[in-house]
Amino acid sequence: FLKRVGDGGNRGLAIAPGPFVSLLWAVNAGPVAARLGRTAPAIVGTLCMVAAAASWLLGASSTPSYARGLLPGLLLMGCAAGLVQAPLFAAASTLSAHRATTGSAVLNTARQVGSAVGVAVLVVLLGNGNATLASCHRGWWLLVVSGLSSALAVALSRSPRRDRCCSPKPRC
Repeated sequence: FLKRVGDGGNRGLAIAPGPFVSLLWAVNAGPVAARLGRTAPAIVGTLCMVAAAASWLLGASSTPSYARGLLPGLLLMGCAAGLVQAPLFAAASTLSAHRATTGSAVLNTARQVGSAVGVAVLVVLLGNGNATLASCHRGWWLLVVSGLSSALAVALSRSPRRDRCCSPKPRC
């Protein structure tokens, strides 16, 4: 689809709404976490990723439409990125000074390995380099599966105590 948009500048503007929405969520991550806790935005964010993939699965057709086929998924993916990444970095910043470098290293290593594995699997799913609607559907199904898996992992890793970032610390 983006090949039909025009030159590189126009293509960049076509995908700009996603990062813009991500920015809006990320800069408001503190108030969101104070109200909902740290894991709720991560769960909602991963489910936004699922919704974005579903939007593309349902909206993409052989006659592409930016407003109907691409834009809704971009906006949802922006929500996903803004809601998920900010709590991850906030969690890493809560570590004590002697664990901060290790925590940051683990977070960044996990992000890099996840990206590399995700891209490798996506390349296999897309096939021989000639992306078709069917191969894109396989990639979007990968997003659905990874988003649902992530939401489940975050939900299962929640501690039984109330998850509020600003609640008083428990006494020993």
